[in-house]
Amino acid sequence: MNKLQVLYEQYNLLKENLKRDDGFTNNLQRYGITEDYYNKVDQAVELLCKYYIVKLDNFSIRNAVAYRLNDNHSDNTKICLIIDVLRCYEGLGHPTTFTTPEGVALLIFLDKMLGNKEITSFLRLEAVSAATVSLIDIIPYISDCSESLGSRYSLYLPTIIAKKSPDIEPLYRRLIYNLCKTIAAVDGEITISEQDWLNEIALLNDEDTNNDIDIKGL
Repeated sequence: MNKLQVLYEQYNLLKENLKRDDGFTNNLQRYGITEDYYNKVDQAVELLCKYYIVKLDNFSIRNAVAYRLNDNHSDNTKICLIIDVLRCYEGLGHPTTFTTPEGVALLIFLDKMLGNKEITSFLRLEAVSAATVSLIDIIPYISDCSESLGSRYSLYLPTIIAKKSPDIEPLYRRLIYNLCKTIAAVDGEITISEQDWLNEIALLNDEDTNNDIDIKGL
């Protein structure tokens, strides 16, 4: 069984777990989350999720991803998007555990992409179900898949998007950049290494200035 198949086995288990409510909740506000930070993360995540629905969840992109992965699971593109976000965490050097502000941001993203969209407001962070928190458990399996798809220090989907719909690829990088910058700035500053990764996302690190992503206003 390959790593992608193992991932989808775990994914199915998580989906079953989300259907059950054991009454246990976690207060995620206690991990240093401010309302301003939550609002910025929520907005950045919402924009990325809408991009997925409107621009990526179609036959052309799904077929291209299926060809690259040699697998036709309907959620392949969604998983590859999550792989890109996880690669950003690795590039930024940020923790993915839900007991950190960065990890809570990742959980908000996973809840919108894979969960029941339970985390709908800052106040809702006071009592997040154990099932939603368990979404973070899929990260090691996604990381394993990421390793099998080439360098973890570059985004995976952009090359696929650029071949099928080159006009929408810059927006993808811009939205990923926006989310990453929001997370990187949680402690009030962006380090040199964090900025270096942000530049990698926006293609500002290569010698071709023609492919640079416009980050004005972000």
